[in-house]
Amino acid sequence: MEIEKLSKKQNVWEFKLKSETHSLANLIKELSWKFRGEATYRISHPLIDFPDVRVVADDPKVVLTKVSKEIVKLSNEVEKAFK
Repeated sequence: MEIEKLSKKQNVWEFKLKSETHSLANLIKELSWKFRGEATYRISHPLIDFPDVRVVADDPKVVLTKVSKEIVKLSNEVEKAFK
């Protein structure tokens, strides 16, 4: 997966998830709420573009770090369930 930084301000980070679709972008959006952040995403054209994700929080880095760790935890739980 490749991430392209679009914008980085104090409380707002924007990036493009290259080679991804709704799945990861929606997961980031949903989990951000759990860690006191807000995330949205848009895909300008579903056949030729990738999600642009926008994270708004007091500290977007902290929110994205926690979201990333939660995604790893969830994937480990799924893997463990199917062993």
